[in-house]
Amino acid sequence: MADAPQVHGFLFFRVPAGHHTTAMAHAVSTAAGDAARSEGVAGVYAYDLQGLRGDVDLGFWVAAAGAEAFQRAAATLARSKLELTWSLWGFVRPSQYTGRDGTSVRVPGERRRYLVVYPFSKTHEWYQLSAEDRRAMMTEHARHGHRFEDIEQLLLYCTGLADWEFVVGYETDDLARFSELVTVLRSTAARPYTLRDTPTFVGRHGSVEDIVRSVIG
Repeated sequence: MADAPQVHGFLFFRVPAGHHTTAMAHAVSTAAGDAARSEGVAGVYAYDLQGLRGDVDLGFWVAAAGAEAFQRAAATLARSKLELTWSLWGFVRPSQYTGRDGTSVRVPGERRRYLVVYPFSKTHEWYQLSAEDRRAMMTEHARHGHRFEDIEQLLLYCTGLADWEFVVGYETDDLARFSELVTVLRSTAARPYTLRDTPTFVGRHGSVEDIVRSVIG
């Protein structure tokens, strides 16, 4: 697909009890391959979340041309009989503060070792501030974030389309380094205007075959 994906989604699944079988592993691997080859899909990437959350075993990052292509891929993965526990998705679009889309990840492309994903929403008070005040705070926020050039970001917009307003994904090879980034950003002036930024999902990347083997057996 020549154009950059406009929709990214993160699908998090639990393996149902009694389904850690060779047949289930084959079904999930086949479904992931079919999803990756479906029309409008630019990439499907697999993640192992075992032990990092109690309600998720594995996840898939789906990059697609639009919402319908993402839905088709999600439906294909769900037919493997995995239990979907969370779906976070949104659109790539330019920021009203910087004019850039807030995305440094490359899809298709090689993935870093870890993915961290969470949804977030701003407070009502945030939207009552002047555009100038909000822009100044977001400029400060971005300045601190740019110090961590080894961490890639994907910012998605879903206001009015989900229970939150944004979804953010980060790719990193060092989880301690990522935790340092979050600590720095929480000291910025914009932090009090964050209403919600949970749940948080952390997954280890690998090939579909390796992740399925690790999670399902």
